[in-house]
Amino acid sequence: MSVKAEPRPDRFVPWFEGDTPAEMVPEKYRLSRAYVPKGRYLDPEFLQRELDTVFTRTWLMACRAEELPDVGCFVEYEIGSYSILIVREAKDSIRAYHNACRHRGTRLARGRGRVGSLICPFHGWRWNLDGSIRLVLDREEFVPRSADDLGLAGVRAEQWGGFVFINMDPDAQPLLDYLDPIARIFEPFGFENMRYRWQKGVVLPCNWKTALDGFLEAYHVAGTHPQLHRFDKSNTNAASIKELVGSRMWAPTTVYERHAHYSSVGPKKNATAGGAAKDPAMKTTQGVNDERLVVALAIQYIADDMRGLENERSWRAAEALKTAEVPQGQSAGQYFLQLYRELSLAEGYDWPVITPRQWAEAGTAWNVFPNTIILPNQGSAFCYRARPNGLDPDSCIFEIFSLDQIPVADYEKKWDCAPEFFEDFREADLGVVFTQDLMNAKEVTVGMHSPSFDGHRLSEEQEMTIYNHHRVADRFLWTD
Repeated sequence: MSVKAEPRPDRFVPWFEGDTPAEMVPEKYRLSRAYVPKGRYLDPEFLQRELDTVFTRTWLMACRAEELPDVGCFVEYEIGSYSILIVREAKDSIRAYHNACRHRGTRLARGRGRVGSLICPFHGWRWNLDGSIRLVLDREEFVPRSADDLGLAGVRAEQWGGFVFINMDPDAQPLLDYLDPIARIFEPFGFENMRYRWQKGVVLPCNWKTALDGFLEAYHVAGTHPQLHRFDKSNTNAASIKELVGSRMWAPTTVYERHAHYSSVGPKKNATAGGAAKDPAMKTTQGVNDERLVVALAIQYIADDMRGLENERSWRAAEALKTAEVPQGQSAGQYFLQLYRELSLAEGYDWPVITPRQWAEAGTAWNVFPNTIILPNQGSAFCYRARPNGLDPDSCIFEIFSLDQIPVADYEKKWDCAPEFFEDFREADLGVVFTQDLMNAKEVTVGMHSPSFDGHRLSEEQEMTIYNHHRVADRFLWTD
């Protein structure tokens, strides 16, 4: 079990046994107090080193199990110059392979689909779904090779919460050990019982880490999403549901051995220990006349604009709350959770009670190192993933996955939700909030190239998720 680090007296950031000594890192890439040099984002040689040392040795979220409903279904996962095939080999088995023919290296399959065997499009060599060689045309003409040598080169594939992760390092630790403590903390949210609502990918003109950084802190909300801090009948806001209306949220960081998260807990002066305001039952009005309206309209704003984290059931529960008589002794937030729970149970959903402590520990958004972010919520969730776009440090593929829980009766149902891809994010119909976030990508990239800028100077409380990513990356970048 991982333990949260305690700061050493001479350092402001948590430190873990095994972290890379500063002197091992080239000076131009060396971290210092709340500082990240810009070369870690802009230099092509740094990106190449990430591809060679980080992405080849860490667990990467490749797809969801529902994307592989039948034997023979496959999904291609590309990152930089690497291509991995994830294949349902049997009803209860998912495997992954380097996507390269053992003859002359040709890519075997692209995108996603379903096959009976893996066939090289160049010379027709074939492999069974378990990776074993099936056919070599005119095999007698070749230098003899064993069946094992002709088999596809495997990549480790393991599952958690309905996600399929891959790792190119055969000696990597098991996935659940790597994810610790995420699997334990997320258990009450039932990610394995969720399915895609939608998934969209876009090309962004920024480094892959820049794309992630914008979602690893809530410090940007006041500047990027000003509408989230206004409340009137025509423009309600997401912030009012979990934070104090009209006040800027405070989102301190919690750092673990590999992963980190922030928790939006309202204004700093009123923040509760452990981020208890994460609990939806703690929604408050701070002087707004109708608490029911504050809670209901904020939920519906998220559901309507972002189409995730909330769903049509929470929208209906919020609608019922508007005119409900809230029982004495309950807040509107508490009663909303009761309405949502009753509705979900009546419609066949598994709906465990999540305690205030579990809500607080879950936080708002987690960086699953290296390139995934998960926002947990009961009934719905968001997942973000960023990948280098080839070898260009100023370009990346950024993906948003909206997940919704499904009824128990549908657990074995095949789920069809094809991903959408857009070269221009403005054509992706992502709503106001996401569009505001993605508008920053180009501006950050242009600014970082300025000779007046040498690196990120981060909030020591609200942006340490970003710093932590680089701290963990150094373990892979500069060690054998």
